[in-house]
Amino acid sequence: MNILELCLSPGLGGLELYTYRASTALSAKHHVIVAVVENSMLDNYYKENSTLKRLHIKSNRNPLPFINAKKLARIIDDNNIDVIHMHWGRDLALVAFSKYFSKAKPAIIHTRHMMITHVKNDFYHNFLYSQINLMLTITRELEKLAKSFIHRYARKITTLYHGVKQPDKFLGATDIKQQREALGFSEDDFIAGLIGRLEESKGQHLLINAIHTCRQNGHRVNALIVGHEMNPGYRDKLKSLATELGVIEHIKFHDFSNNPQQLMQLCDCIVLASGNETFGLVLPEAMRAGIAIIGSNSGGVPEIIDHEKTGLLFESGDAASLYEQIERLYVDTELRKNIACNGKEKADDIFNNEDHFISLEKHFLDLIKLQ
Repeated sequence: MNILELCLSPGLGGLELYTYRASTALSAKHHVIVAVVENSMLDNYYKENSTLKRLHIKSNRNPLPFINAKKLARIIDDNNIDVIHMHWGRDLALVAFSKYFSKAKPAIIHTRHMMITHVKNDFYHNFLYSQINLMLTITRELEKLAKSFIHRYARKITTLYHGVKQPDKFLGATDIKQQREALGFSEDDFIAGLIGRLEESKGQHLLINAIHTCRQNGHRVNALIVGHEMNPGYRDKLKSLATELGVIEHIKFHDFSNNPQQLMQLCDCIVLASGNETFGLVLPEAMRAGIAIIGSNSGGVPEIIDHEKTGLLFESGDAASLYEQIERLYVDTELRKNIACNGKEKADDIFNNEDHFISLEKHFLDLIKLQ
């Protein structure tokens, strides 16, 4: 099977890293080519971590990208592409028109990562979605929304939860102690970790405010904030907030990591503070690492977290509510252990990486049979 993994997004978050993971997993048994924007974060990530063949395509916001689509159609035909696996919603027009222009007429699978906010039932969108063979949503909530807003093609929409790997290595007490000290934390510190792009929507400012409340109430709680800046200067803005609140010495900033699960194991809990996260990949990653999790009660997060069993939920956008849930894990060691244990059991079962890609491959093969 010849597969084209296509993602022209300029960023490097869960969506883009999933493109990388999918292409890597599928390449074990199939011929995979990757299409990205030259010198994008994702292109550079492939350059540093993969030997897969990369094709460079210019991102085009034009709703009628005929020139780019004809170029992509030639690539499809020249490489005998059977399946285009796309990820970023803004690439839909390019992919749909490239299929229309191609001779091969490959199957299109769209893994839908982002929310859908309005009905798409006009002539233009009906054409685009008519070219898609299958839309895989990453949560049941997103599937429901997609079927509501793209109801004409509801039969093509189903959910496939993301899968994540378990850690390459589970750290022992000595390793954790040494790595904590290397970051400036002590063995006895309680650490709340937040891993994700540094931008306002990810809620790092909520965690900083929650840490401030923790310290005011005599709780020895610290934060580890991991991620790269989407806009230069935002890390400094967060540091300024921490300085104003008098907690800068209790918060450590760490650049993007290729191995976030190792950093997660240095933490007592992992927080997802986004306002409306469609899925929140860091949560099952932390669960499989055996770390207790806290997430906002919005988006797809409640499908991952069973409150007070596999994690804790807080009111989205509310730093005081986040503080309350951190405090619960800080003062109640037994609760923290139970949540971590239950969370790992659920993630190992439902968010298993190997099972996910077996299911994804089956979807591909089933569609090819119908072509």
